[in-house]
Amino acid sequence: MGTKGMTGMLRLAAAAAALAACAAPAWAAKIYPSAGSTSAAFLKLGAGARALAMGGAFTSVCDPYAAYWNPAGLACLPAERTLGFFHNDYFQGLGQEYLVYTAPASGGRALGVPLPSKGAWAFSLDYFYVPKDMERRSGLYESDPLSPISPVEGKFGASDAALGVSYARPLARGWAAGLTLKAVRQSVDNYSGAAAAADLGAARSFRWRGASLRAGAAVLNLGPGIKLDRERFGLPLSFRAGLSGRLPDSGALLSADVEKPVDNYPFLALGGEYPLTPRLAMRAGYRLRQHGNELGGWSGFSAGAGVAFDRLSFDYAFTPFGDLGVAHRFSVQLRFGAARAGYVSVSAPLPGGIPLAYGVTSRSLALLRNGVKCELKAESAESGLAAMVFRTTLRADRPEAMSVIEGPLPPSPALPKGLAGLRAWQTTGFPGAVQGEVRLTFRLRSEGLNRDAAVFLYGDGKEWKEMTAEFVKEDGGYAYFSAEAPFAAYYAAALGR
Repeated sequence: MGTKGMTGMLRLAAAAAALAACAAPAWAAKIYPSAGSTSAAFLKLGAGARALAMGGAFTSVCDPYAAYWNPAGLACLPAERTLGFFHNDYFQGLGQEYLVYTAPASGGRALGVPLPSKGAWAFSLDYFYVPKDMERRSGLYESDPLSPISPVEGKFGASDAALGVSYARPLARGWAAGLTLKAVRQSVDNYSGAAAAADLGAARSFRWRGASLRAGAAVLNLGPGIKLDRERFGLPLSFRAGLSGRLPDSGALLSADVEKPVDNYPFLALGGEYPLTPRLAMRAGYRLRQHGNELGGWSGFSAGAGVAFDRLSFDYAFTPFGDLGVAHRFSVQLRFGAARAGYVSVSAPLPGGIPLAYGVTSRSLALLRNGVKCELKAESAESGLAAMVFRTTLRADRPEAMSVIEGPLPPSPALPKGLAGLRAWQTTGFPGAVQGEVRLTFRLRSEGLNRDAAVFLYGDGKEWKEMTAEFVKEDGGYAYFSAEAPFAAYYAAALGR
């Protein structure tokens, strides 16, 4: 997609919004029977100008603001710390502030409890406020035929806040899981209440017909609800699922979400992001509710832009809300701390192993804020691990060669029971921050080989895990197998006894 393609995408988004706006009078929005019955409605507003410019289609996207949309989206962040601030200049004088800090997990202990050494943490604060200009009236004079309106007895405001801690971790075969625990407080005039809540999320990166896609699902705002005065109101429980992917030629990101809130009809959200340059990205989205948007067709449209520098980025989103006005959202994000290499380090080389050189070819996939996302293919004519294909984000020049140590299996850890080891390969360092799984091609001598007994494993020096492999072909006295696995310190081939 070039400039013409981007222009077409924006025209399509604008045309869809215009069509919905024109159709709104003929297709009157239907009000959900229990609309407005939940408490802490500020939890529905969203967070991050990038996400909101894309119509909120963000359940499957990797971003620090995934702490709000789907905590599993934190697992695929680069291994660096980020600090983000989001301001929502909402309509009718309402306002929202959101602060998020993310950091890679590094182990250690907290209050005597061991902490994970893999994955990512996020700490967030969501604050919503209403100006103290709402009039307080007792309602005691409403039955007076001469003066049915009660006099103003003062003015009051309202505020809501949610403090959250999120943790996400990558799992096998491209999966990731995330959890957010948060404390929610709501205050209206002289009444206040609080509750605990949780968000659960999962995501998976995969390939389909040659395209790299990411799917996500989340359940947000699980909790007992908030009690104000004598009545308890449920939290705005919501179920979300989404799919996203980048176009390989242009780096454009396309995303789609489906959401079902407990107190409203389902929503469909579509969003797109197009990098005009390595520093500038344009975004647009549309959010459509079943039975029509309550504030008219235009209220589902959103657009925005983002500017990124080496360590700092700015994002803006614009959303109309019909007769209520327009919302302007701004985000500032700071990245600090050197990104860790995307490889697993090991303390000692493979015993009896020898280094083998691999030639590397690459192709660009997308221009990102923190570098260039590339697909690298490393091949060796000498190694039993014939090829490795992986995706990584690079800030420096692309490598033309890398090496892997090949040798007999190390004495520890022991193989799973019933397996006899053949060969092992130790990764001495992959360039950049490796993302997703690695596609591996193994080459074993076919003479006397029982292909059905071949088993392939990956490990971190402490345990072995089996990967799913398929026989590809037999050529030149060798049998070739294909497999996918997470990036690991060791890969191995074995035979079942």
